[in-house]
Amino acid sequence: MTQAGGWQHEKRNRPDGAFLRLSRWQTASADAAPTLLLLTGRSECVEKYAEVAGDMAAQGFRVVAMDWRGQGGSARPLANPLKGHIDRFDTYLDDLDASLPHLLGDTGTGPVLALAHSMGGHLLLRYVAERAHPFTAVMLSAPMLGIRTSPLPMPLARLLASTMVTLGRGGDYAPGQRDWYAADPAFDGNPLTSDPVRFLVGHRCYAAQPDLALGGATWGWLDAAFRSMAHLRRPDMLGQVRIPVLLLSGLADRIVQPDSHVQAARLLPDCRFRQYPTARHELLMESDAIRAEVMAEIADFARAFVFNAE
Repeated sequence: MTQAGGWQHEKRNRPDGAFLRLSRWQTASADAAPTLLLLTGRSECVEKYAEVAGDMAAQGFRVVAMDWRGQGGSARPLANPLKGHIDRFDTYLDDLDASLPHLLGDTGTGPVLALAHSMGGHLLLRYVAERAHPFTAVMLSAPMLGIRTSPLPMPLARLLASTMVTLGRGGDYAPGQRDWYAADPAFDGNPLTSDPVRFLVGHRCYAAQPDLALGGATWGWLDAAFRSMAHLRRPDMLGQVRIPVLLLSGLADRIVQPDSHVQAARLLPDCRFRQYPTARHELLMESDAIRAEVMAEIADFARAFVFNAE
């Protein structure tokens, strides 16, 4: 778990008064080097992905990233900055639209790929389906196409979230959600990774810089997520993704629904689909054995588009 270089950050203001933190991984790259955009999941910051950035830089990529609005080093929308909240997922897409010229403007002339996890994978799929984009191909780690709502069935959970927003309680935490806390979380039984060291990488980032930490999701975020997932599941949506997609899925995932990945792989026009039987949600943070397979799959997929299969 070593990496060379480090993140360099800048902040960019949005017309509504919010700001976004944009980041570049600092390593020497040739002018024609390919560019990789890293997009994180809900609650995460780019610091958590230093190992991934280092790995991809070693593959010859210029690596750029951003913190989504409401998390990491970007602006928080509520008085309690630990509440994970958004009005609608289109706001995330608008932020990505505005950020790409700054992230890619000085990245040379090579091709552009993207690697996105969970919520980031969901948003990336929507982006390439709905908007003009610069990407040659995209790679998705456990994209958030369906979330587990147990013990409530999905329709009831969606109705409850919508009702709470209608009642003006969209900024309240959803049940079971709370502020981030500094004590190390328990590893046993966690749904994220089977690796005890990588399990704490994100938490240690937040402990070192508490302003990067984020707690649970609000009713508003949950309602926006349900609406966006329903939008992406429309029969015509995934068929509009006209570039190659690598979709990676862990069958032991208890955060998102692996079945939703199977359905998406069938609908995407050009999809390479790989499942990992024992992997949990965070494929990029899994045990060495699983992660080595994941990163090898990513490198092999990227090579065809970036290095002309040399």
